[in-house]
Amino acid sequence: MARKKSRTLTDAEHRIMEVLWSKGSATVAEVAEALAGKDGTAYTTILTLMRILKDKGYLTSDKEGRAHIFTPKVNRDTAARKAVQQLLGKFFAGSPGELVLSFIRDEELSETELAELRRQILETKETKK
Repeated sequence: MARKKSRTLTDAEHRIMEVLWSKGSATVAEVAEALAGKDGTAYTTILTLMRILKDKGYLTSDKEGRAHIFTPKVNRDTAARKAVQQLLGKFFAGSPGELVLSFIRDEELSETELAELRRQILETKETKK
């Protein structure tokens, strides 16, 4: 049975998107060059992943001569929200509160960090009124 296609980013796709978010747009060769020292992914693999990203709706492309210029269609914040929504649905029954509590329980937060979180939660509540 075929795997269900994920609408969120894999680790390799995320690395490619980071390059494109920082550059604004790039060819496959430019992305391969930017990733060369980081993960050694082959040009053809990057090309395949960028086509997948285009199919998923994360990229657009325009042909310039023989090269295709890829541009992010989704910004970093939108991609992060999609990933968090998937995480919420998969592990926390869709509850943002449970996700936050999980982090608070599992991380060593100082009193200063906890106070800052409280302040931000109250500030967010006030702006939503």
